[in-house]
Amino acid sequence: MGVLKASIVFTGGPCAGKTTTIEAVKEDLENKGYYVLHLNECATELINGGIRPFGENALSVFDFQNEVLNLQLYKEKRYFDIVKKFPDDKECIILIDRGILDNKGYLGSELFSQLLQKNNLKEEHIAEHYDMVIHMVTVATEVRNKYNTSTNSARFENPEEAIDLDKRISEVWKNSKNFKLIEATDVIEEKISEVLSLIHDFLNK
Repeated sequence: MGVLKASIVFTGGPCAGKTTTIEAVKEDLENKGYYVLHLNECATELINGGIRPFGENALSVFDFQNEVLNLQLYKEKRYFDIVKKFPDDKECIILIDRGILDNKGYLGSELFSQLLQKNNLKEEHIAEHYDMVIHMVTVATEVRNKYNTSTNSARFENPEEAIDLDKRISEVWKNSKNFKLIEATDVIEEKISEVLSLIHDFLNK
């Protein structure tokens, strides 16, 4: 079976540069010989598919996050299992756009506990599930005029909401193993360079 070298979660507030950074990381790691799997953000997938927590025919936030969680659980299991089907010498890395604990940032502690109970999950097991967590701070915290929703049709938060969400998500992930925080900047190349350096150091341990 293939070797899972690392599972890396990218998280953070809206308009933090996750998508662009993940693309750059994927290209870099592939050039180094790794086979890279990329698990797209589940919430965006659902929203673009018409399942939303806002607007006409909206689900409640709890019901929406329950759908996000179940899609995440299914996709992550499939991706982790697929690695086992590769040749023995294949070193694989899974890049995950938002992990399961992101749901807590959107729901808060009480509703998240109910969500875990509904799905027979324990939070301490979730935190151990990933090898590295990279939190990218939203650009709204530094350069508000650079914040926009045009690059993601599923993004609906205003700058103040984006900053608040960023803080909540950072708080829920901060005790995870190998948690790294990338400060806000409107120069995406700087973020990418910092992220690549952190990942290279982790992989070379």
